[in-house]
Amino acid sequence: MIYKNIGKMIQKAREEADLSQEELSSRLGYTQAALSNYELGKRRLYLANIEQIAKELNKPLSYFMDDSANTMNANQEDSQDETISEINKLLLELPPEERKYILEYIKWRKGRLK
Repeated sequence: MIYKNIGKMIQKAREEADLSQEELSSRLGYTQAALSNYELGKRRLYLANIEQIAKELNKPLSYFMDDSANTMNANQEDSQDETISEINKLLLELPPEERKYILEYIKWRKGRLK
C-alpha cells in the first residue's frame, strides 16, 4: 500500500517538473517500464531509489514519505468514517426492534473476535 502512495507522489512530482516517464527514467538510468511500475506501486522502492528520484526532481525526501503516510492514514480514516456513516444511515431506517437484533449481532461478532 505504501508503495502505491509513494508512486503517486513520484508521478505528481514528475508531472510538476514537466517530465515524461521516458525523460525521467533516462535521467535516472531506469527503464521506462521500471519507472511506470514504481509510479503504479507494482515494484518495490528502496530508500536509495527514492533518494535518487527526490534529488532528480528537486524534492526533499520527506515529500514522498510524509505525504505517503498522511495519504494512507487519511484513506483508512475516510474508509472507516464512510462505513460507520453507512451503518448509521441504514440503522435509522430500521424499526427499533430490528435495531436491537443488529446490536445483539454486533456484540456476538465482537465476542467471537476475542
